[in-house]
Amino acid sequence: MIDFIGRRRIYAVFSLLMLVPALLGLAIWQFEPGLDFAGGLESEVRFLRDIEAADVEAAIGGVSRPDGASLDVAAGDDGEFIVELSLASADAEASSETSSALLTAITDALGATDVDDAAIDENGARYEIWFAAPTTQDEVRAALETVNLGGARIQSTASDTFRIRVEQPEDGDLEGLRRRINDSLRTEIGPIVVLQSSSVSGVLSTEIARDAGIALAVAAGAILIYISLAFRRLPNPVLYGSAAIVALLHDITLVAGAFAIGGQVAGLEVNAMFVTALLAIIGYSVNDTIVVFDRIRENLLLDPREDFRHVVNAAITQSLGRSLNTSITVVLALLALLLIGGVTVRPFVVVLLIGTAAGTYSSIAVASQLLVLWQDGTLPRFLRLGGERRVVRSRRA
Repeated sequence: MIDFIGRRRIYAVFSLLMLVPALLGLAIWQFEPGLDFAGGLESEVRFLRDIEAADVEAAIGGVSRPDGASLDVAAGDDGEFIVELSLASADAEASSETSSALLTAITDALGATDVDDAAIDENGARYEIWFAAPTTQDEVRAALETVNLGGARIQSTASDTFRIRVEQPEDGDLEGLRRRINDSLRTEIGPIVVLQSSSVSGVLSTEIARDAGIALAVAAGAILIYISLAFRRLPNPVLYGSAAIVALLHDITLVAGAFAIGGQVAGLEVNAMFVTALLAIIGYSVNDTIVVFDRIRENLLLDPREDFRHVVNAAITQSLGRSLNTSITVVLALLALLLIGGVTVRPFVVVLLIGTAAGTYSSIAVASQLLVLWQDGTLPRFLRLGGERRVVRSRRA
């Protein structure tokens, strides 16, 4: 059996090495507020070349096709062009060869293309084609400076696609702000398509921040009450709920500090999704802690006279395999989502990654250690508290 309790000084030092930078980051930089908390406008735009449907039709006009085949070109709602090939009779080989020739002809005549959606079968083919215009972040900023928006936050999300974030104007006219941005980009750079646009007023952002704080406080209070009731058969049942809350605050502080530092280093923003991830971490961290506490309760009920340190060591050892297996499985899934997921979900995944690792660690190195420190009288003496407490008995060989 591993002596986890005997290593509590190592855990304390390690926790301090993580918490001190996190607290300093929160004190010095605070958070980089996202749209949900700061208010303003956020748009994702793609820059396009000035190409019409007639240009695409001319490019593929000379492509040979099977007898009776029809070819249609239409402009989509979001700036893409839809090219459809329909064969008079099913012929998979002819469909594949013709559709390949169509793409080659379009590329040769009009330059590089992006194909977002392609469907080919024996009856024909259907393509959604984009003609993106090479654009740099400096060009986007220069265009926005013409309407006094040079301080906007600009982030490249894909090839020739940018996310633009602007704070709410003093007059509160978000719709007018959206028009100014789009007009300046079209005038200074060229055609654009707005892939996504959202806005949050300053009043609503304040309400979201307040509700987020209330949600976290309510969750912590409910956890304290639930654990205290679940462990009411043990001495000092509130102690178990309090230890879980302290471990939870440990985990949240690490995540919050990481985002405060990440806001300065990598531009990580705190938004409503961040709060959602924190609530998920609360659930995961408390679940892992309760697994250990439940094993402590079972061991104590089996032998109330057993040395408490031995009981806690045994409980952690017995639940360690389950905790590690669960955590590793979650981490692997999150890593896959981090690698293949979009830019918008990455902050959410980062929060869950840090929280999962911290939750597994704090169940062993924080919550369980606090129980022992209280039971042997160390913590009450440190806090200058009196009251009844259970004294740890030395375990005889």
